[in-house]
Amino acid sequence: MALAHSYSSIKDFEGCARRYHEVRILKKFKSTDTEATLYGTAVHKAFEDYIRDKTPIPKIYEQFQPFVEPLANATGDIRCEERMAIRNDFTPCAFFDPSVWMRGIPDYLAINREKRIARIVDYKTGKSSRYADKTQLELMAAMVMLHHPEVDTVKGVLLFVVISDVIKAEFTRAELPTILSKWAGRADAIEKAVDVGAWNPRSSALCKFCPVTSCEYNRG
Repeated sequence: MALAHSYSSIKDFEGCARRYHEVRILKKFKSTDTEATLYGTAVHKAFEDYIRDKTPIPKIYEQFQPFVEPLANATGDIRCEERMAIRNDFTPCAFFDPSVWMRGIPDYLAINREKRIARIVDYKTGKSSRYADKTQLELMAAMVMLHHPEVDTVKGVLLFVVISDVIKAEFTRAELPTILSKWAGRADAIEKAVDVGAWNPRSSALCKFCPVTSCEYNRG
């Protein structure tokens, strides 16, 4: 069974293999929007429209203008929501290529070819950066370098706009083999679960929100 992985799907599997299996593979449950996810989607769309088309930021989000303005005016080739994908031999491919192995979509990408530097940003609308995960930037940086061989350094940011926090990370082409090896290992854990048919549940504080109500850990 060929699977296309992503940062979010791997995190889902590592959070709970059973939930991953029933939601992502068996597709027993449809995701439903919450007030928080709808808000996040609207903010992302407002930023994208402003950066790409100079559509004014809606008044309800005008407090975020200082964050988005520098992004819109950055030097280089600016792209919003660029779809990137690679095969399991780490060669770049189209997003829906039959042999796709890993996918990623940075919210914001700016490539300065003269300086051989790219900047990536992922917008966050949560109210805490306590559990900010820089590995999301790591994977996106690797995919940028694979798709854009003219880039040798990627500077990444997790931009928590609601709480005005910025989490930074930087990655170089010299680190690329290590990054790819790490993510190949994380993806391989899913592929091994497919091979043996083992989808063991994992108890956590999130169990009460899980749609898999038949699970012994779901007491919601």
